[in-house]
Amino acid sequence: MAKKKDKFKDLPLKDQIKPIFQERFTQILGEKEYEKFKECIILPQRKSFRINTIKEKNPKNLIKEIKKKGIEIEKVPWCEDAYFTIFNENTRTDLGNLYEHFLGKIYVQEATSMCPPEILEIPEDIENYKKTNNFEEFKVLDMAASPGSKTTQLGIKMKNQGILVANEIDFKRLGPLKINLERTGLTNIVISNKDGRLIKGENEYDRILLDAPCSGSGVIRKSPKTIQTYNPKKLKGMQQLQLKLMQRAFELLKPNGIMSYSTCSIDPEENELAIEKFLNANPNAKLEKINLKGLILNNKLSKFKEHIIPKEITEKTVRIWPQDNDTNGFYLAKIRKLK
Repeated sequence: MAKKKDKFKDLPLKDQIKPIFQERFTQILGEKEYEKFKECIILPQRKSFRINTIKEKNPKNLIKEIKKKGIEIEKVPWCEDAYFTIFNENTRTDLGNLYEHFLGKIYVQEATSMCPPEILEIPEDIENYKKTNNFEEFKVLDMAASPGSKTTQLGIKMKNQGILVANEIDFKRLGPLKINLERTGLTNIVISNKDGRLIKGENEYDRILLDAPCSGSGVIRKSPKTIQTYNPKKLKGMQQLQLKLMQRAFELLKPNGIMSYSTCSIDPEENELAIEKFLNANPNAKLEKINLKGLILNNKLSKFKEHIIPKEITEKTVRIWPQDNDTNGFYLAKIRKLK
C-alpha cells in the first residue's frame, strides 16, 4: 500500500511553520522583528570555514590560493582565521571539495559554532603557563565532541600542547570525530566514549566546553525539517539533561577554571532559564561577561512569558538571533568556578 503523501511538506518552507512556533517567537521578538527572523530562517545556511594553523603556517597565502579557485570570502569578525563564503551565481561555494579541505588545512564549520572555544581563554603558550602557575598539566575537556568542529578549534588554539579530551557518548559518532581529528594533524587529543553525566573525577580540568544536546531550534537554516518537528513540550526533558551535564562539567572543573555552556537552540528553557537554575544551585559559580568582536547582539531576552530573567544573565550571556548576523541561532554562557 502506497504511503499517504504529506501535503504539508510540499508547501514552501515559510508556510510549514507551526502556529505554536510562530506564536512563541512572535511573543519573544514582537511582530516586526519576528518577520525579519522568519525571512532569515528560510534561507540556506551561509557557509564558513576556519584555517588550521597547525598545518598552514601562512594563512594569507592560503587565502590567496582559495580566492584563485573562484571563491569569494569575507572575515568572520569573532573568530581569528575564519571566513564566510560570499554566494553569487559566478562563484564556487563547494568547500568540502577543495584540496585544502582534504589536506586538513581548512575546516568547514558554521560561524556561530566557532564561538565557544573563543571564550575559554586558552593560554598562548601552555608550556610556559604550566611553569608559571606550577601546573603539572593543562587539561581541557570537550564534553560532547563529535563531529569535532569545536574540538579541532580547541586543539589548534592549544598548539598541540597540554591534554585535550574529546568525549562522545554515541559510539557511531566516534568515526567522524576520529577522521576530523586525524585530518587536522592534532596529536594532543584523547578520545573518550562515555555518557558525559557519568565521567568520573572532580577538579580535573582547567577548561571545559559543553555544547549540550538540544532541540536544535536555532539551526533551521541547516536542518529545515526542524520547523516541522518543533515541539516545546520536549523542552522540559531537554533542560533536565542539560542541567545534569552542566552540573557534572562544573564538578569536573578545577577551582578558577572556566567552562562554556552552549546550545544551537533559541528556546529560553534551554538557555537563560537553564543557566538561572544552574547558578541558583551552585553559589560558587561565577557568570562572566562574554565579549566577541563584531558579533551583533540585538533582542536580548529579559523576560519570558511572566518570568523575569535576572539582569546578570541577560547582559553577560550571548543570545544570537539568525537575522542579526546572517547566521544560525545560538546561545553561549561563560562560567568560572570560584575557589
